[in-house]
Amino acid sequence: MEFGPLWLPRSFKITCCLGGQPTPENPQEVSDYIIDEHYNERTASMEERTVESNCRLFQGSYLLSASALFNFNGLPGIGVMCNCPEAIGGEQLDKSCRRLSPCLNNGYRAFSLNIRCICPEPYFGDYCEKYCDQGQRMKGADGRDYCGCVPFYQGEECREMVCLNGGTEMKQRCLCPPNFLGYHCEIDTNRTSATSRFQRYGDQEIMQGNELFTRDISGTIFSLIMIIVLVVSMYLLMKHRMQVIILDES
Repeated sequence: MEFGPLWLPRSFKITCCLGGQPTPENPQEVSDYIIDEHYNERTASMEERTVESNCRLFQGSYLLSASALFNFNGLPGIGVMCNCPEAIGGEQLDKSCRRLSPCLNNGYRAFSLNIRCICPEPYFGDYCEKYCDQGQRMKGADGRDYCGCVPFYQGEECREMVCLNGGTEMKQRCLCPPNFLGYHCEIDTNRTSATSRFQRYGDQEIMQGNELFTRDISGTIFSLIMIIVLVVSMYLLMKHRMQVIILDES
């Protein structure tokens, strides 16, 4: 006694735009394919209701051959997808036939990565629209790129300066309170000598000896050493994170 093929009932719901139509990914594995167009304002977003996108929500049902579940010959899928119209003028469409915004700054879309923009360094963002200014581009746990800031910078693009000791950032410079100097107000002048660096002999001003010079810049040297230590520590931390990410991806 011979039995016919075993069919499994399945249902689907999918949104297709720009006149796209839902179609089985593998028609040879599908029987009794039925489409019921369904649309209402509660299930369609404002973007989907625009005239330009012309999005429609489809739902329906079909019978799937049980053999498709055990077929490992490289079938792309056993569901339903949007059969999109040909793009006009080189534009790209997503899986719902929506128009995709172009990638900026020489970025390109990777169809193997959910049509995500791949950005050249130092750019990042959904459309490569963000610039990693004072930092290094890093990959987060979610697979997206982020900007890791160097010391004394913060913000999503590492553009915001950090001003120490009560300083205020204005036009990419730190306005320091009295008694503080430096690019980030990191130098406390109270720790340096208040004695004049010059002594008048007759009508001339000459610099004093090495002892006064050494005493004056001692505070500055200490501040510079601390900055170098912070930069080296940040570099080693970034290097360690990148190695961990590479190991996780491998």
